Parts: sequence; C-alpha cells; structure tokens
Amino acid sequence: MDNLTIAFPEKSLKEKGKISKVFFRNFSDFIVESIKTFSMSAKSFEQRYKFENIEEIRDYVLKSNRGAVIYASHQFNWEWMIYVGRYLKGNIQAFISYTPLSNKLLDKLIRRNRERFGLELAPARSFIKTLQQIDKGTLPISGLISDQSPKANYKFRTPFFGVDVPVYTGPETIAAKLGQSYWFLWVNKVKRGHYLIKFELISPDASTNTENELTKISVRKTEELIRSQPENYLWTHKRWKHA
Repeated sequence: MDNLTIAFPEKSLKEKGKISKVFFRNFSDFIVESIKTFSMSAKSFEQRYKFENIEEIRDYVLKSNRGAVIYASHQFNWEWMIYVGRYLKGNIQAFISYTPLSNKLLDKLIRRNRERFGLELAPARSFIKTLQQIDKGTLPISGLISDQSPKANYKFRTPFFGVDVPVYTGPETIAAKLGQSYWFLWVNKVKRGHYLIKFELISPDASTNTENELTKISVRKTEELIRSQPENYLWTHKRWKHA
C-alpha cells in the first residue's frame, strides 16, 4: 500500500485498496503461470500470449541489418516472453539477461526452460560482452527488464512517479554502444491468463540520441503502462527505497 500511495497520491484509500486486492490476485496468478511455463506447450503459449506486431520488429531488424534492444518492466507476465523466440527467423537471435543462481541444478533447469523456444540467456554482468562476441552474421534482439532499483549512488537518477530515484541505463547503453534500434515493450492483460504484447520503436539508432534520453523516455512510458493497468505491476519490489 505504501508504494501505491507514492505512485497515486491522488487516489482515495478505497481506490488503492481495490488496486491492492486485484494485484494480489494477479500476483498469485503470476506465480502459477511462471510454474506452468515448465510444462506449457507452444500451442498453449500461442493461445494465451499474443504478439500484436512481432512482424514489425522482426522485419525491421532484418531490413536495417542491425540488432535491437527492448526495454521491459515488471508488468505481468514478463516470464512468458520466452515464447518470442518462436516467431523469429533468419539470422535473428533473441537474448535475455539473467542472474545465474548459486544452485547449479536449479539454474540448469531454469535455463533449459527459458531457452526451449529459441532464446539464449546471457549473464547480466557480461551481457554486452556476450553480444559483442556473437557471430557477425547474427542479428541480436535483446530483452532487458530494467525497472529494478539500483544502489543509491548509481550514476543516473530521474523522477519515477514524481519521486527522484536511481534508474538503470543498461538498455540504452547497450543499444547506443552497438548502434542498435531501441524499443519499448507494452504488456496488456486481456483477461486472466491471456496477454497482448506490443513493441514500440523509440529510436532507429540509439547511438544518435543524447545520453540518458532513451532511459528518460522509457521511464515515462513505464509510468504510462502502469497507470493503464496498475493492478498488473509488481508493487512488492522496493522501487523507491533510494528516493
């Protein structure tokens, strides 16, 4: 409730209580859905996780002959994005950043599940290095969830729902350094267990944008996405702890 109060000071206690109630139901759904990813078939994913314009980003990457970076947030259900690899073709390879687990057996299980539709996982600490070392003929599409809370002394801060907080600039940095296009991921929960995904092109070449410009745009769009369906955002993580 504290996070909701920070984000929506204009809402009444009753309104925030309603959002909170639906959020916990959706959070429970998210946990179940995440477990189900280990057994869901391609057909089930296709029916439940639909991409409105996957052809747009796929064809753009092929035509421009340059990779792409997708900025995503903790809007339910980001775990099902593993299915995007099913729609890619040619020399496109999808990558997602992840933090390896200390439990080797569990880490192997999760890697195998997330990569079963064609994605490739790369450790967050060496993500850009991984992209720099791939075959020159490969066009990477990288997905990064970047609305976590960095350390208090992180190099960049900007308002998030009106509160000054540190914000990761990883997606912008990678896209700019590699001269790639930059996209924002919109997630809409259509109904229980069903989602509609849309990709929005923000910059055709991130290296031409001013420093932190794309990160600021992404934060504003994240706010817009959250306001559209506030009950689908991960309110349990401490996004404002370094305000």
